[in-house]
Amino acid sequence: MNLLVAAHIKKRAACNEEERKDFDNVAMLACLLGCDGLYERGYVAVGPGGQLLVAGEVNDAPSVADYARDRLRGRSTSWWTSGRERYFRWHRDHTFRNPVGGF
Repeated sequence: MNLLVAAHIKKRAACNEEERKDFDNVAMLACLLGCDGLYERGYVAVGPGGQLLVAGEVNDAPSVADYARDRLRGRSTSWWTSGRERYFRWHRDHTFRNPVGGF
């Protein structure tokens, strides 16, 4: 059963041609059981160093908040590297929802 998908760290539509060809850094594998959808919609981001950030807006949906609290809070990802940080930063600046009140 394949539950991983190739996900762009920075949205492909926002990448320039050089960034689109930066295969080693602009993409990552994401789980289809929640992380990919949460990341794509800006409810989850990756902070400098790889720590997972969860937007405060997840509290508006109790089941999402429970999932994030139980499975994501306090975790980090091995997908973070210094080469990928510029793409993760782009995501934090352009897609990540207000982190105030997040965890």
